[in-house]
Order: sequence, then C-alpha cells, then structure tokens
Amino acid sequence: MKEIVQDGTPVLREIAGPVPESLFGSPELFRIIKDMEEALDKELEGVALAAPQIGVPYRLFVVRKDRTLPIQKSATKNPPPVPSTPEVEVFVNPEIVRTSRKRAKMDEGCLSVRGIYGTTSRHERVTIRARRPDGSRVERGAGGLMAQIFEHEIDHLNGILFTDHAKNLVRISHAQERFAYFGTPSVASETLAALVERGFAPAVVVTSPDAPKGRGLALAPSETKELALSLGIPVLTPEKLDAAAIASIAAYECDAAVVVAYGKIFPEALISAFPKGVINVHYSLLPKYRGATPLEAALLAGDSVTGVTLQKMVKELDAGDVIAQEETPIAPEETARELRPRLISMGAALLVETLPAYLRGEIVPVPQDASRASRAGKLKKEDGLLSLDAPAEANWNKYRAYADTIGTYFFENGKRMKITAASYKNGKFTIERVIPEGKREMAYKPA
Repeated sequence: MKEIVQDGTPVLREIAGPVPESLFGSPELFRIIKDMEEALDKELEGVALAAPQIGVPYRLFVVRKDRTLPIQKSATKNPPPVPSTPEVEVFVNPEIVRTSRKRAKMDEGCLSVRGIYGTTSRHERVTIRARRPDGSRVERGAGGLMAQIFEHEIDHLNGILFTDHAKNLVRISHAQERFAYFGTPSVASETLAALVERGFAPAVVVTSPDAPKGRGLALAPSETKELALSLGIPVLTPEKLDAAAIASIAAYECDAAVVVAYGKIFPEALISAFPKGVINVHYSLLPKYRGATPLEAALLAGDSVTGVTLQKMVKELDAGDVIAQEETPIAPEETARELRPRLISMGAALLVETLPAYLRGEIVPVPQDASRASRAGKLKKEDGLLSLDAPAEANWNKYRAYADTIGTYFFENGKRMKITAASYKNGKFTIERVIPEGKREMAYKPA
C-alpha cells in the first residue's frame, strides 16, 4: 500500500504535470486512483488526497464525499443518510475557472504535514473544470468545505502547502494511547467531529441504542453513531452498562475514555476498566453547577462568566479531580443558542490540547473544593413557564437559558403562548414573537 509522503519530500514542492491523453481509461490510471483511495481510506480524518501526496507527479486528486457530509451537518436535526460504502469523486487535470470575491477564514490541516494546524483564507465559492478517469469533462461549483478542498488540493498540484500561507500555526502531538469515546446527542457528535478533524480518532464509540424518532416513531441511530459509522469507527450501543457491555468495551484495550453527554451513569467497574481513567467534558467551571444542565444554570443565574472543565470521572456525579479548565465571558445578550456551540468548540479544543499530555502523565489532576459545589438538575417542560409579573431580568435570563431546549411560555386568556423571540433593553423584558396555542408564529401584541 502506498504511504502518504510528508513535507520535505521533493515531489510535494514540484508543479505536477497533466495526466496525458494516453492514460485516460487505462489500467495504469485506475491503479494510481486505487492507490490514492487506499491511502486515504486508512486516514479517518482525511477527506481528500492529491496524487503528489503518494509520490505521483500528476494533476489528479480524489475526494471522499461521504466524509465531507457528516462534518458539515453534525449540528443539523435531520441529517442526510450516511453512505454505507465510500463515495469517492475523482478530478483529473483540474483548473479553477471562477472564485467568489468573498473569502472566509477556515481551520486547516494536511495529511502531508501531520500535527500542524492553522487558519487559512479561502474563497467562499470555487468553480473548477476537470476530466473524469474515462476522459469525460466536468465542471463543478462548490462552497464551504468542498470549496476549501478544491483550493487545498489544487495547491498541492502546484507545489504549495497550506502552511505556506496559513496563520496561527500550532503543532499538536497526537496521543499514542487508545481511547474510547462515549456520547449520544449532537453535542457529542460535534465534539467527535472536531477530535477526528484534528487527528484524534477513538478506537471505539459507545452510544445509546437506536431510539424512536419523528412522526412515524421509526428507530433511528444517535447522531454520534451516524458520524462514527461514516468515519469507519467501531460502534457499541449497549442497553445497559452491565458486565457483558463492560467486557465488550474492555476488549478494545483502551487506556482511557472520553465522555461527552453520554446519558448513562458509569458503574465503578467501567471506570476501573480504563487504566488512565475516564475524562468527562463538563460545560461549567466545576465545582459550580454539577449535573445535567450547567449551561442553563449559568444563564438562569445571570452569570457573566462560565467555561469548560475536563474532570476525571468518579462515582459521585461531576465530583472528580479537575484535569483542565478554560473560562469564557457570557455576553448580556447571549442565549443558549449562541453559548452552547461556543462551549462545544472550546471543549473539543481543550480536549485536543490536553489529552496527549494527560495520557503521558504530565498533568496532575486537582481535587475539587466540594464546599463550593452546586447542582444543576434535569429540566422539566413546566420549568419554562414565565410569569409576566416577575422581574424583567429574571424572565430574560429564563428565556436565555431555555432558548434551545424546553423553551419558555406564558398563558394569556387561558391559552398557552410559546415565546420564540424576546429582548432585554433598558431594564425591560420585551416579548417580540410567539406561537399561540393552535396557531402559527406571529408578532406579539399584549392583550
């Protein structure tokens, strides 16, 4: 199997030559493409590969389309079905024919520059013309991640690496130890996506069993399971964390585990199955707000600061020693809709920065001060009820806290009114849009 060559190999700095007409449709061209596909297939974080990256100086690249979709859609509620087999698109002798004026800053890495990541400025939209392996012609426009891929791979064909123009370059040493990943909802799938993008692929993903969803209540996999399967990562879905489940997980011989919103309490036997412990990502500055809803609790209290904690799991809920923490301010107008994705991104980045050093034994966890601990329990729908006679700031904080979960509502003339938009200015809480019971969303005018 062909190996992916690394920075310093001369072929990466040469301008690749066009694939000659005599090679279109030939066994030789298809062998090169097969070598590229096999090299890319074993790189779980890889989405595309140029021919020079396997030492072949031809203008040719391949894209694993099935790997681009989950990363782009991980936050959506109704993602498209995950392909059951690799979906590879091949571009021969590509050239960029149109670009958008507008550019966007994008995080970027490269399979030929391992362990280094940075921020590039790429065109938001790109159109390329190319040939297919059989010689047919194609013109393809794309935006977002696919546009970034087109530019990155054509840079390779011109002897350019992303490090030539990227800013804020950082080096990340990848952990050699194997780890398991436990998680279920979108927050877990988004964190998993961020880890894999940075080269941290778990040996196994453990998530909740398929559950009824939608109007038809058909069984559907968790978002984390969908993403893991699309990346070729083994998945376990135990109903209970009993002896049989623990044995199945232990068979992967992982040194540690990472947990992000898994949804089940770990028995001591499972915690003990990982020699270097279980790392839990918690969205508060522990010991403050131990429990299921720390983000909501911070907003409800009107806190001006929150953060992310990596803690070493113990039997008592969120009481483990702190491995790492990072603070972030909460803007007065910020709701859970804006704060949650920010904390998810922070948690993933903190994991990537911390995990290698922790597994090497370079970080000594610090015990929590239990006397400062507070609880943030599970939410009930009735928690979202507002009294319009309550203080304006209290109503605003409740609206902020529950904006992306249970929501807030009040009763007017005996009818339930769900709040979909509100604001807080000059000490006044203003309801702007509502969904009256049995009706469509509309602007709110007090009765």
